[in-house]
Amino acid sequence: MTDQDTIPNLRIVWDVGRLSEWASLLAECGQSSLTQGFGYNQAMLTVEGWRPRLGIIELSDKPIGLVVMSERRLFRLVRVARLHRGPLLRPEARKPSVFAMVMKLIRQEYPSGPFNWTAVVPEWPAGEEGAAMMRWAGFRRDKAPGYRTIWLDLRREEAALRAGLAQKWRNALNQAERAGLRIEIDHDGKAQLTWLLEQYQRDKAEKRYRGPSAKLVIRMRTGMYKEGDILLMRAVKDGVPVAGILVLGHGKAATYQIGWSDAAGRAARAHNLLLWRAMLELKQQSREWFDLGGILPDTAQGVTAFKRGMGGEEVELLGAFR
Repeated sequence: MTDQDTIPNLRIVWDVGRLSEWASLLAECGQSSLTQGFGYNQAMLTVEGWRPRLGIIELSDKPIGLVVMSERRLFRLVRVARLHRGPLLRPEARKPSVFAMVMKLIRQEYPSGPFNWTAVVPEWPAGEEGAAMMRWAGFRRDKAPGYRTIWLDLRREEAALRAGLAQKWRNALNQAERAGLRIEIDHDGKAQLTWLLEQYQRDKAEKRYRGPSAKLVIRMRTGMYKEGDILLMRAVKDGVPVAGILVLGHGKAATYQIGWSDAAGRAARAHNLLLWRAMLELKQQSREWFDLGGILPDTAQGVTAFKRGMGGEEVELLGAFR
């Protein structure tokens, strides 16, 4: 792009959006990211001190998307800002020219300099076109790799979703459905969250993988359950919980956040049943998209293969820029 390609009637209006407008726009963007939602950002403010700053993206004075920047101050002099998996645009506005101009406006609001440290991970597919747009907008690539995940389109009928499962995954689901598992559903976190976090923290310490802190998850639950954005599911066999998952909703989408299973749960293929039932539960909630929470093909091959078996679309984002 060149400066002649700018869109004069496109702008970002900062610090004016109401919570209701934030929620409405998040839903209108369809494939939204958890990190651009209010519940996540309120938790990050409380737990880690990152202050969210909402920008409403307007084209000819009509909202077409949103962007949430997270800010902190160092020594009262340096403004540290980051953007994780944004901006979000409504489907009809999801065009290269619009994305590039939005990133240029963000660069203008957050210029590079000794007292302005900015890091962004844009919600845009990897590729040279996107990288060129980021350079045009004034950003330079960082070393961090692009985020990769798998999206499930929940707008399909149940039969189509099941037919889209890989054969091995579907066979495991059939086995789980015959294993005598009872599925317990918790829509606000009161019944299952403490239990799941205990298993999750122990498992994370033993296997040494990265993940959100228990404190952050608890704070997200506090900020999200009243909006119906919490979904916990637990598999019980012979009266004993053997597996559990946490799914967080955001607009018309949801993200698979935490999963745990013991040996009995793995033998019964409990995770297959939990995620299948979660897909159906999300459809009942009118969710349209399910983000499976990221994949790491090089370092977590088993988890990646499991998620790939669910039949979604694998995507990779542009990566990190400064």
